[in-house]
Amino acid sequence: MKRLLYITTLAAGMLATSSCVDLVQEPQSFITEEEYIAGMDLEGIQQAVSALYTNLWYGNYGLNCRLQRLNVCADDVTFRAAKANNPLANYGKLSPNVTVNTDDYDITWSLFFNVINNSNKLINNTVFPDNETDAVEFKKVLGEAYFLRGLSYFYLVRLYGDVPLILKAEEASTYMPRTAVAEIYDKVIVPSLKTAVEWLPATGRNTSATPTKWAAEACLADVYLTMASWPLDKGAAYYSLAAETAADIIANSGLYLTAKYADLWKEDNKAQTNEVMFALHHSSTLKTASNYGKSYYPADFYPNAGWADYYGNERFFLNYPDDERKAWNYMTTWKVKTGEKDANNKDIVKDVYYTESGDKLPAISKYYDYDAGAPGKSAQANGITCIYRYADVLLMYAEASARATNSVDADALAAIQAVQKRAGYPDAQLTATTDPAAFLTAVFNERGWEFFAEMKRWFDLVRLEKVSEVRSEAWAGSVFQANSHYYFPIPYQQINLTGWTNNTGY
Repeated sequence: MKRLLYITTLAAGMLATSSCVDLVQEPQSFITEEEYIAGMDLEGIQQAVSALYTNLWYGNYGLNCRLQRLNVCADDVTFRAAKANNPLANYGKLSPNVTVNTDDYDITWSLFFNVINNSNKLINNTVFPDNETDAVEFKKVLGEAYFLRGLSYFYLVRLYGDVPLILKAEEASTYMPRTAVAEIYDKVIVPSLKTAVEWLPATGRNTSATPTKWAAEACLADVYLTMASWPLDKGAAYYSLAAETAADIIANSGLYLTAKYADLWKEDNKAQTNEVMFALHHSSTLKTASNYGKSYYPADFYPNAGWADYYGNERFFLNYPDDERKAWNYMTTWKVKTGEKDANNKDIVKDVYYTESGDKLPAISKYYDYDAGAPGKSAQANGITCIYRYADVLLMYAEASARATNSVDADALAAIQAVQKRAGYPDAQLTATTDPAAFLTAVFNERGWEFFAEMKRWFDLVRLEKVSEVRSEAWAGSVFQANSHYYFPIPYQQINLTGWTNNTGY
């Protein structure tokens, strides 16, 4: 039986990192991957699970790069129009192109299925010790595989809709069908995350680089919130589940907001775990850098011109309240060359406001503290890619509770106000309305500002079907508008291999 392109092997990586298994056999033969996993001790399991994060990261231009590119479809981040034949322009027009933008789909598809398939191998082949205490320690580590499997499928169904359901290696074949979104949620996403909540410890084994039970609950709350809205539209019952799940974290986790928003994005603080619940930790030294270097600097930045892959959307910037987050998230003034030289033949430079710059857009400075070297000089950077943090839990609770009950209680107000107070809002500007519609508008706006450029905005716009509202200038005639969905194209190599019908419009 032929295997799909995305089926990968974990054995080589485990053999390279673990020496806990005696490979001398009588009679001599090749050890199978299943036998190798079955023979691993706790240290071996830890090493194998750690490899899943490399699968998820997928190199400097993997997860965080590709999700930011796709998020250009949203309204918080935009692209450089002056760059000739910029493939991001397709996202600006809300019309993804299956060939021009193929790297984004090939990479996200591959990285998520690499995580899924390697998680399946560990989940299905690990042999637990007979000793109950030792078995619990195994479960704490295997809970990470369940979490990453659920998380990866959650990304896939939001990006691509129907995808293959693979829980065992033997289920993967060239001609297997795509499985409906609802079935993926019911059979793998929710069950995987529930197991992760049950098995994971309250404290991660490697700061926020590995998930806790609270991170798994945050993801589960996010899943319920999404299931309640587009495309499944399960409504109040699932909003209630989201609210209950988030409320448990608030009441029992002991997590709290970092005092200053800016401190979340500083290299020296990335090991803190009071707010960041799960994140990819990047290191240029360890060759696991992010793309937060030149990509985020303006094209005319002096002394090191950036690639200017991303800018802040000006309309979003102008609507952003003048709070502490805005001050940290944007660079609006920078030095540029004047084109003249001084008496020593050195460039004469001047400060320009973004409206006077070459691209006339505010720059994204959220990740500048993560540079590996002089500002704008390195293509890569350190830092973290946050996937879940406590502010997310607070705002999910605020939204879900209001939608579930069509009312606003004191806890919901306290949740949004905690985020606003940290941002520096004076008391008079804190959200105090108990009108459900007005409150939900406030929460929606707050999520946009709090998670600016964190690759969450597109998912919020889609589940709430607000794309046409906030991207009205590009909506009419777009692929999404013409085909009544918000999905990206399945990679064309997969379509050619499997004979699937692609998402409509591609």
